[in-house]
Amino acid sequence: MSKKFTFADLQPHVDMLCDALENKGASPSGVPYDDAVYPYAKMYRELLADIRNSKISRESLLNVLDSYKQSVLEAAGENQIYRIMQLEEAINVFMIKEFNKVNSDE
Repeated sequence: MSKKFTFADLQPHVDMLCDALENKGASPSGVPYDDAVYPYAKMYRELLADIRNSKISRESLLNVLDSYKQSVLEAAGENQIYRIMQLEEAINVFMIKEFNKVNSDE
């Protein structure tokens, strides 16, 4: 019997969104971002590792996500700001979903 796909299976994974923030992977924009944006993808991946290893509280996660979002938008300046805002929103949503999934047993 084959596995049925769920809505969650169709959602982008945080790793894919980080690729998009680095402007590579399945959906690069074709136009480079400001160089100051790219390091945040690594920072988000490190945050994701902390989530998966239960090393961060929900409150701390929300604070970090808010801080990163503001910093990325400042780093972007006026370069592709709409695309980066959309990526930031999606990353925040799916980081919180990942946190909820990891901590659902508590």
